[in-house]
Amino acid sequence: MVFRIIDAMTDGFSRTTERNGLVFVAVFAVLALLNALVAPVEIGTATGATPATGLVGLATGVLSLLIGLGTIAAAIVALRTFASDETETIPREFRRRKIATATLNAFVGTIVFVVLVAVGSIFLLVPGLFVLVSLYYWSAFVAIEDQNFVRAFRSSWTLTRGSRLRLFGLGIAVVVLGLAVNATVAIPSLLLGDGAGLVLTQLVAAVVTVYTIATTARAYDQLRGLEHPADPEPRPGSAGMAA
Repeated sequence: MVFRIIDAMTDGFSRTTERNGLVFVAVFAVLALLNALVAPVEIGTATGATPATGLVGLATGVLSLLIGLGTIAAAIVALRTFASDETETIPREFRRRKIATATLNAFVGTIVFVVLVAVGSIFLLVPGLFVLVSLYYWSAFVAIEDQNFVRAFRSSWTLTRGSRLRLFGLGIAVVVLGLAVNATVAIPSLLLGDGAGLVLTQLVAAVVTVYTIATTARAYDQLRGLEHPADPEPRPGSAGMAA
């Protein structure tokens, strides 16, 4: 058996449009709007508007960091949910199981992942893309398997072996689709004005984000099936595990 790009994309779309997917769209849209409202805070002065400084700047920075951590935690819960059979409710286990540890691992792991891809890209584009595809599913191992980010990198490297070219194709398809969807709201958001335009832009961006996470989870589950086709034991947070 080989990895099927179309199955991952269609499964991701199906999960995005079901109840749980729509709940996550709302969550990510609210978090993005909150961050957009916090980030550009400015203080008026006699010479005009300048970036907030001092205590106000510190407060907005802390709020932005907390919103970012909340977004990471939401992505972890989304990965757990989309990798399971749950479509109507989000089990408490997915929201509570080692969520702080997973969030911290995802936060640090994201920084390390970006650095590794950047270093690979320095030596030419191809090595950077190879690292990107090979390690991309580390976040699924952190969220679903409760691994630390170091072990998750190794697990992703092993999981993607033999399917990297198809996974690269999946990544290109998802990126192109996301850009196309975001582009469709560019003009309407300008016509609606600042407030309504911001809401529309962030809502559509949230849909793209949830679709990307759902597709990642379904691709991960498909890869795990190729790796262990006869594994009778459900892993933590996987499809078929009791909530």
